[in-house]
Amino acid sequence: MPSSTFDLREIISGESLEAHFQPIVSLRKKTISGYEGLIRGLHPASGALISPLELFYQASKSGQTLELDRLCRKKVMESFGPMRAQNPDCFLSLNFEASVIDQGVVGSGVLNRQVEAAGLPPSSIALEIIESNVKELSELQKFIQVYRDYGFLIALDDVGAGHSNLNRIPLLKPDILKVDRYLVQNIQGDFYKQEVFKSLVSLAHKIGALTLAEGIETQEEALTVMDLGVDMIQGFYFSKPRLLGEVDGREVGERIGDLSQKYKASLFQKMKIKQFNLKKYEVMTREVQIELSKIPSCDFDQKLGDLIRFFPLAECLYVLDEKGTQVTETVMGTSAGLRRNSHIFRPAPKGEDHTMKDYFYMMIDGGMRKTAFITEPYLSLATGNICITFARLFRNLERRKLFILCTDINTEYLHKISLGLTE
Repeated sequence: MPSSTFDLREIISGESLEAHFQPIVSLRKKTISGYEGLIRGLHPASGALISPLELFYQASKSGQTLELDRLCRKKVMESFGPMRAQNPDCFLSLNFEASVIDQGVVGSGVLNRQVEAAGLPPSSIALEIIESNVKELSELQKFIQVYRDYGFLIALDDVGAGHSNLNRIPLLKPDILKVDRYLVQNIQGDFYKQEVFKSLVSLAHKIGALTLAEGIETQEEALTVMDLGVDMIQGFYFSKPRLLGEVDGREVGERIGDLSQKYKASLFQKMKIKQFNLKKYEVMTREVQIELSKIPSCDFDQKLGDLIRFFPLAECLYVLDEKGTQVTETVMGTSAGLRRNSHIFRPAPKGEDHTMKDYFYMMIDGGMRKTAFITEPYLSLATGNICITFARLFRNLERRKLFILCTDINTEYLHKISLGLTE
């Protein structure tokens, strides 16, 4: 019998719901940190499983959303109670149908009574909320403050997906940010997804929240999000949602151990590649610097143009004087590719002021006189690409002036090299 023909009133009155659980893994701790509780309906006649989407769709049409949501939480917590007794360090991630917050249910006491009946401390429960489902921000803030005062953790779900409002994150101050599976899917081969994910991790940590990547299905995805700084992982790679007694802790543990070993090996390999690349930058810029030091500054442009074709890693080369003024044109290399909108992104001309650049401050203006400096990745105003600048201090033939040789390197190009995507 198709599940679409079920009677929701019969399911609610008979409490015909089944709680399934999916492990939440901390690779750094090499353990299962918690479980997300997920509900499935049981068809009263056939016993067939009914998805939560179907259940809540019918509830929305019949005005039973609040009643169904409370029953779902009750069944999940009842099932989780015995597991928590055996593993007191595990937490339960509990979905909360955020649309009911607009119904003014804050402070009703129902959730607290359910938690107490299940024998669970509020501190062991993270309330998962899709904040975009709540229309009234003031009600959402009130809800979070009330339940945080009770001791509950607050998790924002589906961050980075659809219409999630990032501006609400600093207002709500969640304890956990769950990064949506859209950003995670095939992230190992997508430079832009990686940068967005990394930014969300950075934001979370700066506001005191943990990050959880959901929807992990492959080892490559797991290794990539680990490398990007995620705190916890959840997905089919470790286990599908199952009845709590059917979750194979030993199998999950073996996956954790295997992934930990591969992550250590990956870190070691990445460190070797980074050191190798740094050495290449060092050699490349030193060779250019030596050539420039042999000639007067009026010949810098010609020399940069002659040299850049020998250095495919270089997106562009240019030289500043000790006052931070660009004394050459920006000489573009073969890795620059097509520039984005030329009205916004274009190479800096001779005479451009670079005194606001961090490498100028570190090498001259700040008095630190570093002879070499590598920036963090940033958006190049010359091309619109993400790049790093390797800057090197030198004197030219006249020996009277200091100059800074700047080499911009396209980080996406480097990423493609590491993946073997360039010829």
